[in-house]
Amino acid sequence: MAFTTNSRLSSRALRVAIAAATLVALVPVVGHAVADDGNEQEDSGSEATPVGCDGDVTADSLNGAFDAGLDRFDGGDYQRAFELDDGQVLWVFQDVYVATDAGRELVHSAAVLQDGTCFTTVTGGTTDEPEAWIAADETTPFVEWYWPLDGYQLDGDTFVLLVAEMEERGHRYLANATPVATWTVEVDLATMQVGELQPAPNASTALYGFDVTTDDEYLYLYGHCHRQFGFSMIGHDPCADHVHLARQPLGQPNVPLDYWTGDGWSRNRDLAASVAHESVGPDGDDVLSMPMQVQRDGDRWISATKTDDWWGSTVQLATAPRPEGPWTVTAVLPVATQGDPEVVSAYFVSFVPAADDDGIVLAMSNNRWDGAYSDAYHPVFESVSPQLWTEREAVEITSRYWLPLGPSIDGWTPSVA
Repeated sequence: MAFTTNSRLSSRALRVAIAAATLVALVPVVGHAVADDGNEQEDSGSEATPVGCDGDVTADSLNGAFDAGLDRFDGGDYQRAFELDDGQVLWVFQDVYVATDAGRELVHSAAVLQDGTCFTTVTGGTTDEPEAWIAADETTPFVEWYWPLDGYQLDGDTFVLLVAEMEERGHRYLANATPVATWTVEVDLATMQVGELQPAPNASTALYGFDVTTDDEYLYLYGHCHRQFGFSMIGHDPCADHVHLARQPLGQPNVPLDYWTGDGWSRNRDLAASVAHESVGPDGDDVLSMPMQVQRDGDRWISATKTDDWWGSTVQLATAPRPEGPWTVTAVLPVATQGDPEVVSAYFVSFVPAADDDGIVLAMSNNRWDGAYSDAYHPVFESVSPQLWTEREAVEITSRYWLPLGPSIDGWTPSVA
């Protein structure tokens, strides 16, 4: 996906936090709202949108906000954004650099609360010594930690987040970062405090909750085993090209999950069949990882997938009549990194709630291959025409959304399938 923004960040001089120094790890540290023009906003202490936070939220405005720098947020990836019932947007990130007076600290999870065009970063710990927002007391940094996955709003006061417990089994951080369990936490939306870890409906390493969506009857949990980097330079764990699906009746968290078997639904999780669509385009059938992100769109379901996560050269868009499929790939789009592809990778695409007249907003993570801090370490955003999720005869993509388009990629012309 060739996002066209410059990945140039400012010095982020405006980073002022209001949390008292006495705050402990169990209390979230919340900063001042910072508008997308970089100006700090006064906290009115009410639910009203702060002065200066009005304005349209579009792909362009999000690029401007993340490029200019958010409150205390100095970079993060695997972004997920949720529109709350009150109109605010809750963002969660994995491995976030948090700005401090002394420089920056890396924490394994953080949230950003968006109110209009203003953003407030939430972590654990204190402003001088930030810690993970999720399960800081259970975390041994870079050894055992918790990454946020997807989630849903339970009621007006509570957000439920699925969480992957990770363990480093390699010789250095992220050499062999392995999921060992799936948990849920409840977030108090009034205080942004995260509750205790609770076993997920499926607590296994299949990570049911890597993506979450709903219809009028069911909560759907998509499972993807998420082996970041695949543990070697030659490929991913074989589980990573599968996506499984479980469902649970809405509002009934104690009801056991049913799993899609390919022919129907069963309580036997061993019968779960992959719902991932076939890969098409220049990556062909050799795709090793399919971290699908799914969204309900009226009477259909749409997905966006950055094939092979950190590797691969395309984003694949697909549509289905039901959450389990069958999925039809409708567009295959080239990816352009935010810098030298030998240095910077583009990975993990997700849907973003934004009122963009041009279409559906997608976000893509960016980072250096060597993990060193850089200005590229933040998502970039692009508005995508909904027509790219429409089944039609093959046509060449020549829209402004995807650059560089060129006549072909290794002899293959990007097209709508």
